[in-house]
Amino acid sequence: MDDLDKLIQTLPDDEQRAVAKRADELFAAHSLRELRALAGRTQEDVSAGTGFKQTNVSRLEKRADMKLSTLRDYVESLGGTLKIVADVAGKKVDLSSIAERSRRGSKL
Repeated sequence: MDDLDKLIQTLPDDEQRAVAKRADELFAAHSLRELRALAGRTQEDVSAGTGFKQTNVSRLEKRADMKLSTLRDYVESLGGTLKIVADVAGKKVDLSSIAERSRRGSKL
C-alpha cells in the first residue's frame, strides 16, 4: 500500500467512494481525448503543459502509435503519471522505468 492509499483510507466513507468513482472513470477512458476530458483539461491546457502546439495535441489524440516520451509528457500535462505494466503468464511486471529512461534519453 502506498502513501496515497493510506491517505484515502483516512477520508470519510462518502469521500472514499467519490475518489473510487473518479478513479474508475479515468480507468474507463479509451482514448487520450477521453482521458483529457475526464481530467477536465482542454487541448490548450495540454499544449501549455507539454510545449506542443495545440494542433499537434489534436493530431496526437488521434494517433494509435507514439513514442513513450510523448505519451508520458501528455499524461503528465494532465497531472498524471505514466505507468506501464506488462501482464505475462498471469504475472504483472512494472515496466515504468522504460518510460523514465526515455526522459533521460537513454538508449539500449
